[in-house]
Amino acid sequence: MIAAVAEKYNLYTKITGGQRIDMFGARLEQLPEIWKELVDAGFESGQAYGKSLRTVKSCVGSTWCRFGVQDSVAMAIQLELRYRGLRSPHKLKMGVSGCARECAEARGKDVGVIATADGWNLYVGGNGGATPAHAQLLAKDLDDETLIKYIDRYFMYYIRTADRLQRTARWQEELDGGIKHVEDVVVKDTLGIAADLEAAMAKHVDTYIDEWADTLKDPERLRRFRSFVNAPDQKDDSITFVPDERGQMRPATAEEKAAAAQQPVLIGASIPLRSRDENEV
Repeated sequence: MIAAVAEKYNLYTKITGGQRIDMFGARLEQLPEIWKELVDAGFESGQAYGKSLRTVKSCVGSTWCRFGVQDSVAMAIQLELRYRGLRSPHKLKMGVSGCARECAEARGKDVGVIATADGWNLYVGGNGGATPAHAQLLAKDLDDETLIKYIDRYFMYYIRTADRLQRTARWQEELDGGIKHVEDVVVKDTLGIAADLEAAMAKHVDTYIDEWADTLKDPERLRRFRSFVNAPDQKDDSITFVPDERGQMRPATAEEKAAAAQQPVLIGASIPLRSRDENEV
């Protein structure tokens, strides 16, 4: 279905570093049509457009890898289904590795989970980008239930106290006490708010909706998806694409747009001006 939609709408596609599939190049008015086809086929929105959970990257884990000590794929799926759509001060990325060899790069994520022979080690506050940071160990050798409970508390505490557009790594650095303070709140419950944080996450899980499936049912929201208010079916011709070297399309550069233009665009009329000497123009 993804391939069929990509071919029908001529979308540029690739597999992302976070193990998703990108489809680029859809026009604004095409989005409801595309999402209707995807939703009808059983897909749901991944909220890549929001400050929310993006990906839960995983290695193959104990199912196939001879070094794996836990089922990292099953845990990654469980975490993604739990935290999908969770709005936060900034985007959230997670990783689950099935052993200490760390093929899912969990310590480069906001929350990273690494399997041990006795359970899971939980790391928090990592990210890549221009100022990368390794996630720090918060708790070790956790069972599944305790792991999820601590992640619930960590995410909700971050959401409630971080500044807007502040990633978890920068938030932890600016907290008084740093990772020790996070441990006190999340693991030891020194502030006595653990139950409240868990309840807030449970409410998110219970009230989750697929935003695109919900939008398709709302004519008022669908009105937003058009390039021109007075011409809802008209596309924006200022957006142009050219074939890519791999046979897919990509946005045209300024030079390519100029070369493709048939003639210069003239705005208004040319008005001759005469000087005081009427023989000069």
